[in-house]
Amino acid sequence: MTYFRRVSVLSGLVLAGALITAPLATAGTEPARIVQPLDCTQQSILAGNHLSDVQIAQYARNANLHGNGLVISIAVALAESQGWTQAVLINTDCSHDRGVWQISNRWHPEVSDGQAFDPAGCAQAAYNISSGGSNWQPWTTYLNGAYQQYMSRAQTAANQVGG
Repeated sequence: MTYFRRVSVLSGLVLAGALITAPLATAGTEPARIVQPLDCTQQSILAGNHLSDVQIAQYARNANLHGNGLVISIAVALAESQGWTQAVLINTDCSHDRGVWQISNRWHPEVSDGQAFDPAGCAQAAYNISSGGSNWQPWTTYLNGAYQQYMSRAQTAANQVGG
């Protein structure tokens, strides 16, 4: 499944949600200039491997999440991606939220696509971003309370991995 928009533009490229055009490479060419913004429509794509609650819990536990932080991390992952390893949310600003914990490429450019789409790497990024499991404010599903509907499942999974 392809989840990134493909844009074909003669002598152009896409950068930071805008179409950049430049003349063909010749001596004395001008720097690239923004011609028009791209219009991204919000879209959610669930792809990759579908992890069970216990698998999510194990990745989170291996990233050193424990106690209530572990339980919340599992609930957040379920609310964010339903456990799909290659989940992507394309935002209206053309940024992408990626992986099981939906790590934003806009707010966390230090997290590569490779890390975000690897469940172990994504769990480590979630651990770091959440300050070791103590601050889930960066996740929309935490702020809007959507994670709460998964807390019972998350607690069960956390118990199974020795959380």
